[in-house]
Amino acid sequence: MTDNTSDIRPTTPSDASGGATPAASPSSVPPSRPGTPAKPAKPPRPRSVSSTLITAFVIVVLLAIGLGGALWAQRRQAMKTGQEVAARLDQMNRELALARQDGRQALALAQAQTNQVADLEGRIRDVQTQNSALQQAWQTFSSGANDEILVNDVERMVTLASQQLRLAGNVNNAIVALETAQSRLAQADRPRLAGLQQSINGDLDRLRAVTTVDIPAQSARIERLIALVSRAPMLVPDDAAPNPQPDDYKTDATPAQPAAAPVAELPADAPWWQRWRVEVESWPSRAGQAVAHELGDLIRVQRVDEPAALLLSPEQAATVRSTLRQRLMTVQLAMLMRQQPIWKTELDNVQDTLARYFDTRSPDTAAARALARDLSQVEIAVKVPDVSDSLSTLAALRAAGNQADGQD
Repeated sequence: MTDNTSDIRPTTPSDASGGATPAASPSSVPPSRPGTPAKPAKPPRPRSVSSTLITAFVIVVLLAIGLGGALWAQRRQAMKTGQEVAARLDQMNRELALARQDGRQALALAQAQTNQVADLEGRIRDVQTQNSALQQAWQTFSSGANDEILVNDVERMVTLASQQLRLAGNVNNAIVALETAQSRLAQADRPRLAGLQQSINGDLDRLRAVTTVDIPAQSARIERLIALVSRAPMLVPDDAAPNPQPDDYKTDATPAQPAAAPVAELPADAPWWQRWRVEVESWPSRAGQAVAHELGDLIRVQRVDEPAALLLSPEQAATVRSTLRQRLMTVQLAMLMRQQPIWKTELDNVQDTLARYFDTRSPDTAAARALARDLSQVEIAVKVPDVSDSLSTLAALRAAGNQADGQD
């Protein structure tokens, strides 16, 4: 049997120290015997265990230090985030508490307003109930007394129209009063008062057909006459017209004074003695014209029907003017009172005074006399109808109402 064990080489000192023994070179390996299998090569020896452990320990320590730092930073970040989240939660809690408090206040206010609205609705219902009761009572009262109240109002208007016609003769005021009564009857629309409405319509038609006097226009004419009387000159100068001049009375129709006698024309080369002769011949005519002009300013010839008018003093002249103004005021009152005789008499007296004491050549005097004459011809006493039909119908309604009350 063949021994397959290999030779074992003694251990060298390097082996004892843990170093690796270099492999034998191929030349040092003894040749194998024929038929003997070859020995496998011996593997290299590993590094030292202690150096590997130190390296691993350092790496582990470094990893532990890095991981600890990362964990510490992460923990610090987590703590900071937690603090922020806690602060936000606290703020949200406070805001939520405020919101709850505001909500409770709003709810309380809404409840109070709801109570007030309910109270107001109750009061409105009470007022509506009272209003309905009052309307029913008014309808009950009006059904029996409304006609009587309406008749009283219409009677008052008709009586006012009758007073305006009888006392002042004012047709316009009477028409206004009757139109008011007519409108009241038209709005009421009472069949029982249809006859009264027809009577008022008939009286209105008669009053509208009356020709009335234009009071404002006639008053303006009287005021103009007063102004003319105040500035018209009298025969005796006074304070109103102290010194009337004859030139003031001249008009375009007044004939011009005769011109001076023409002087005979001489040629330019006439001798001097001819010129003197013509000049001397014109002296008498010029002297006569000068004397006539001067005497005309001193002497005035005028026809006066009332010699006493020339003897009035300035105070008496002022009294005459004041009397005329008072007469014209009386004329104005007579027009308002429709007193035709007083109107006519006073205007005739004004015309007579103007013709007797005032200068008839003055345009103001002439205009005053013409205006007074025109006013005296105006008819102010217009026949005014009455409202007897309406009054009679009202009396009949009163009598019927009293008879019905007596039967009840």
